[in-house]
Amino acid sequence: MKNSDVALDLGTANTLLCVRDGEIITYQPSSIEVSLDAWLAEQLKKDSARDDAGNGNSVLVRPVRQGVVTDIEAASTLLKPMLQRFRRFGFSRPRVLACTPADASDVERSALIKSIRGAGASQVAVVPEPLAAAIGAGLDMSSPYAQMLVDIGDGVTDVAVIRAGEIISTATARTACSDLHAAVLDLMEARYRVWLLSREAERLTQEIGAGRGPFTRSSLTAIGMDCLTGCRKSVAVNAEEVSEALTPAVDKIVGMIAKAVRDLPDETASEVIESGIRLTGGGACLPGMAARITSETLVDVGLAPDPLRAVIRGAQQMLASDLTHALA
Repeated sequence: MKNSDVALDLGTANTLLCVRDGEIITYQPSSIEVSLDAWLAEQLKKDSARDDAGNGNSVLVRPVRQGVVTDIEAASTLLKPMLQRFRRFGFSRPRVLACTPADASDVERSALIKSIRGAGASQVAVVPEPLAAAIGAGLDMSSPYAQMLVDIGDGVTDVAVIRAGEIISTATARTACSDLHAAVLDLMEARYRVWLLSREAERLTQEIGAGRGPFTRSSLTAIGMDCLTGCRKSVAVNAEEVSEALTPAVDKIVGMIAKAVRDLPDETASEVIESGIRLTGGGACLPGMAARITSETLVDVGLAPDPLRAVIRGAQQMLASDLTHALA
């Protein structure tokens, strides 16, 4: 692919974009602000993903859920200004290498391609996200021995076993970091009668992590909006309660990973045990997550050097490969 072509990681929470030989050009939330009237009108036709309120007259709409595009028009609107800068002489449009979950259906891949084309791309190549993550995490893609990559993103958890540069086994759960944040939001509303912004729920999740204690502090301070009065409110949140709220989603993620290891053929499992598991994505940064996975799988877990950017860095390296056969 040409130097002007770009790699794209359109994630549930954030969108990252870069060229083959450069730094990450775009790293921004995967959301767009639309007027409240326009959003309400759209709800009469379809179900969109609403996040936090914008400026009172607008809402933030997320076009990606569980790792896949659910609103093509909104995704195109999000991506258009990012791709606009790569138009040559005002008319030559860039080609895009994009990543998708390993279990994405044909319909979901088609939605991703349509949204990127609608944003101004001339052609789109789609590759499995865990393969890009493995490359970005520094796995030896030439190794004849099986290696396991686990990518815990915001909307999806992908497991892939790779041998000699090819994926030989995958497992996917549409449960990931966004489910942890949602659990905290639900707890705060039900137990403390406080509405939190998403970023505050993310902070509490990061404070507690995937472990089961003991915790360095018995309580945490959370700032949100009182459900009854609408006023700003600060509350002391019990750390154990937050941990208990996170447990079901953490158990689902870790359980899926453990099952993926158990289901491997004996020879492949032996190789994975020898090489260990490489962990990427936002979930890799949660305190206690690597230890929980090791405890359930009995396989050593190592974090990628830059877990949050492993997918985009791997896709960036893949730009140098001959992917013209994959262009849609």
